[in-house]
Order: sequence, then C-alpha cells, then structure tokens
Amino acid sequence: MRQRVTILGMVVLLGIGAPGRVQPALRTARGLGLSPVHAQIVERALAGAARRLDDPGCRQIFTEFHDGSGAPLQDRLDALGVSGQDYLSLVHFADGSTRRTCHRGDVAALTAPGSRVVYVCGRLFQEVAARSAARAEIVVLHEALHTLGLGENPPDSLTITRRVGERCGG
Repeated sequence: MRQRVTILGMVVLLGIGAPGRVQPALRTARGLGLSPVHAQIVERALAGAARRLDDPGCRQIFTEFHDGSGAPLQDRLDALGVSGQDYLSLVHFADGSTRRTCHRGDVAALTAPGSRVVYVCGRLFQEVAARSAARAEIVVLHEALHTLGLGENPPDSLTITRRVGERCGG
C-alpha cells in the first residue's frame, strides 16, 4: 500500500531538526482545514506528546494496547519501521467541526481504528489545551493509539485515557 507524502511531510521524513528524530512540530495541520490557531495548538500538543514518548514507561502504551486481531500496537510500528515519536508525524490532523461527535461537547478529537486522520474538535481541544497542555498531549497519544488499530469498548475511552495518563505522566 502506497502512502501519499506531502512536501512538508517529506521535510519531516528527511530529518530536518534533531538528528535521528522526526520533529512533529514541523508538519503543519493547517492544510487539513484546521484554523491557524487550532493548527498551532495541535502542533504544540504533538511536540509535547513526542517528548513524552522519550520515556520508556510511556512507550509501553504501544505494547500494552492491542489492535482488533489481538496484536500489540508496537507490531504496527515495527512493520512501518518507525518509533512512536516518528509515527506521530505520519498522523494527519483535520478539522472535525462538521462531525456530529464534535457537537456532543465532551470529545476533543476522534478517529476510526486504523485511520491516519484524526479529527480535531477545535473549540474543545483548544479549551483542553488551555487548561492543561499535558491533557492535550494525552489526547494526541490516545488518538494515535486508535490510528494504529486500537478499538474501543473494550477498553472504553476513559480507560484508555487514564492508562495513557498513568504511563505518560499526564
């Protein structure tokens, strides 16, 4: 399966920034319909989430959670040949304001298991980030797990968020 790579995504993949490390903050989310303000908030949360993954305890989320077939999510990362930090640069963030789920008022972001697109509920994600940058970073990591194939129910959304927070210092 071929992946489409944007020009800015290629800059990230070429490793501009710290040696041996993809810099998620270099990839812009603006091209996917996010307002410049929301895109900037997402980029900050991505950078913070990547920093959290420097901790080996945080990286355990990829072995602790499994996809629908029962395989650890780390297997997906291994198949792609990327670390958890690098994987974050492969996830696209888009405006979710037209999605019904964003109108519930309790969802900051959403995706479907295996999709590399995370829809951001801009207003609520902004409020979450304003209250706690750590919480916004945990939301990014939670959604990244779904993009790797993690479903819900079980485990439910609150359990996933709680566990990511425990592992990643949120």
